[in-house]
Amino acid sequence: MTLSNTKLAWHVFSHNKSAMTGSLILLVILLMSLVGPWFAPHDPAQQFGDKILTPPLWYENGDFVTPLGTDDLGRDMLSRLLHGARLSLKLTLMVVFAAAFIGIMLGAAAAFLNSGLRALLMRFMDLLLSLPSLLLAIAIVAIIGPGLPNAVYAVVIVLIPQFVKVTQSAISEELGKDYVMAAKLDGAGHLRLLLHHVWPNIVPAIIVQLTFSFSTALLDIAALGFLGLGAQPPMAEWGTMLSEARAFIQFAPWTMTLPGLAIFLTVLSINLVGDGLRDAFDPRLNR
Repeated sequence: MTLSNTKLAWHVFSHNKSAMTGSLILLVILLMSLVGPWFAPHDPAQQFGDKILTPPLWYENGDFVTPLGTDDLGRDMLSRLLHGARLSLKLTLMVVFAAAFIGIMLGAAAAFLNSGLRALLMRFMDLLLSLPSLLLAIAIVAIIGPGLPNAVYAVVIVLIPQFVKVTQSAISEELGKDYVMAAKLDGAGHLRLLLHHVWPNIVPAIIVQLTFSFSTALLDIAALGFLGLGAQPPMAEWGTMLSEARAFIQFAPWTMTLPGLAIFLTVLSINLVGDGLRDAFDPRLNR
């Protein structure tokens, strides 16, 4: 991307109210995940035997010691949410960047393969993409066994095809353009073509795919935790917190509402930012 294109993209993004709202919400959540655990009032695993299922502060029986209430074991919900934000977002970042690295390498290789091998690889990617991401992740975890590390591996595998398709498609489109033909005539090899000519022009597509993959990864990790296939109790992970609160939703709804709201706001903000980036980077969508 040239400097002028970057300025144009920022101009479009900054004037997108939904994208800026999502960015603000996401920034707050990221700050909470970074510094929140240091300011958490209690240890997330600490149990208060005399405060089991204490309601939040805005309820009649709420108190300032546990402002967001406690769960069925007397653990402070605020502390668990703050620590859960760090764990959930850290896992999401690890998963997305691992999948992006592998997927981009495979996609770049596929763009330069002969047509037969490229078609075989891309049809396999299409097969993986035809399955719902969560269903595929559950199937992988069922094969390799439950647990947080295996859940992370499963979600990485689920996300790889998306990056392969985006990278291969973007590179193949650029390879047919005149500036690439000129570079080839100048003697540029595949590596030079990719790094010096093609890569700067496909970065926007990769960034947009990265953004949307964050929400997919967060939802899949939380869903696996909710199903008991990912993070295991007593870990303060949002999906696991939802799973533990299922039995108390009728008479202690805050135990399920709060982690559910955290997941909802995070995914919503990421998708709003992703929509804004897509509109900013794609000239055909610019208004």
